Amino acid sequence: MTAGGAGWVVLGAGGHARSVVDVLERAGHTVVAVSGTVSGAAPGGERWHVDVLSDDRAAFELIEAQGLQAVVAIGANPARARLVRELVARGLPVPPVVAATATVSPRSVLGAGCVVLEHAHVGAASSLGVAVVVNTGAVVEHDCTVGDGAHIAPGAVLLGAASVGDGSLVGSGARVLPGVTVGAGVTVGAGAVVTARVADGETVVGVPAETRDPRSTPDTRPPGGTA
Repeated sequence: MTAGGAGWVVLGAGGHARSVVDVLERAGHTVVAVSGTVSGAAPGGERWHVDVLSDDRAAFELIEAQGLQAVVAIGANPARARLVRELVARGLPVPPVVAATATVSPRSVLGAGCVVLEHAHVGAASSLGVAVVVNTGAVVEHDCTVGDGAHIAPGAVLLGAASVGDGSLVGSGARVLPGVTVGAGVTVGAGAVVTARVADGETVVGVPAETRDPRSTPDTRPPGGTA
């Protein structure tokens, strides 16, 4: 999964952090603490079983003081990428985390702070940038490129030689067809099938995926009157 016997600090205390902590502990690693604001209990009512630090600064100090390893488990793509880069700039260890049930080709490249969760797959000759999340059951096939801070959501599939730009989200169950490029800052809606290039910053939905006009909203007014 990942080298090194030191304990871990997980930056983040939400649902994604809970999944990452589970991956680490199931692999026999010790999670010393998580960081972030929680209201006593996590979603579903279960309290954290490890120390909860007040903020990310406290996490940085603990990592430095005790020689721990870090993983950033924050769902927001820009924030996750920013924190991973800051950890790297400080010379702190942010190795990729790969679940025991995931498969990652030895001929693929995972950047600092990547997380590959349960039953996911990263194929041969694929390259993942900094702070990429390949979530539960997602597939990144051979020869794919995934940019910094991107998130391949549960059950999503990038087929051979597909490309996803920095900070993009490929939604749950979506498909990007072979050789297709998804730009930076893109949102691919859940279940969409991307068959053609998507420009930077767009949101695409449907089968085949088409750009959603952010100005278009359903007209909920009753016939002949105002809502």
